[in-house]
Amino acid sequence: MTHDLDRVVAAIAPDPGPGLVPGAHDLMREIMDSSPAPALQPTVESGRRRRMGWRIAVPAVAVLAASVTVLGWTSALPVFGPEPVAAALHITQEDGYYVIQVKDLRADPAEYQAQLKALGLDVSLRLVPATPGLVGELMATSPSNEVIKEFKTIDRLGPCDKLGSCPTGLKIPVGYKGTASVDLNREAEPGEEYFASTSFDAKGEPMHCVPYVNKKVGEVRTILAGRGLSILGFATGDSPETVKEVATVPDSWHVTGGFLVMPGKARVFAGPEPTADHLVKMRWEKQGCS
Repeated sequence: MTHDLDRVVAAIAPDPGPGLVPGAHDLMREIMDSSPAPALQPTVESGRRRRMGWRIAVPAVAVLAASVTVLGWTSALPVFGPEPVAAALHITQEDGYYVIQVKDLRADPAEYQAQLKALGLDVSLRLVPATPGLVGELMATSPSNEVIKEFKTIDRLGPCDKLGSCPTGLKIPVGYKGTASVDLNREAEPGEEYFASTSFDAKGEPMHCVPYVNKKVGEVRTILAGRGLSILGFATGDSPETVKEVATVPDSWHVTGGFLVMPGKARVFAGPEPTADHLVKMRWEKQGCS
């Protein structure tokens, strides 16, 4: 069985975008392959998250999982220099870095860029809709799509109930001369498709540590309904070459994975045969479930 999973996405979506990131490969291997995939570490070196055919994404970078609802990116630090009353960003200077938090989550990205430009930074910032476990995640890249390692985060102290370490701010070196694009994940509006999505059983997602794998479609449909979710569609096939997207499958088929597409809607992988028990166990343990 080949691992050329970019062709998988191409088969189910004619315009897959820039292709699968390493995290998506990891998840697809777990679902479809006979051998486990290597564990991903949530570090900035791992790769770029982008919109794809199913908008499938796994956090392959440092995760900024602050709550959008409570404005986890808002700081009480004194403002560095004059800040307009209606400023979209709150910016301070500390230890050779600009510390940046978002005050207005619905501002025009041009407002963010104007504030950053005033500091001599060629940095564009936009907020994009993401699934619950990815809300607050940030990705900073160069024009050549390289992850910018000079950018740092401020992590929230204590336990984190989402992917990563729940950072609360972005730090950019004072005097940084490069060009950067920054995506910061926010909650999606009702009916708005996610730009960034991960498996619906990842940490922080509604099916985390729910024993659904290998249950029949009818059973999983009921489980999802209990969490406010319905099934929008399915992916079927026993190899990357044969996977395809369909609207319905028999309720007797087995569910092996799934993704959130928009608030309240999920797509699931399903087939007539269950996943091997040892792979289910490895996946369960990898997610920290017991």
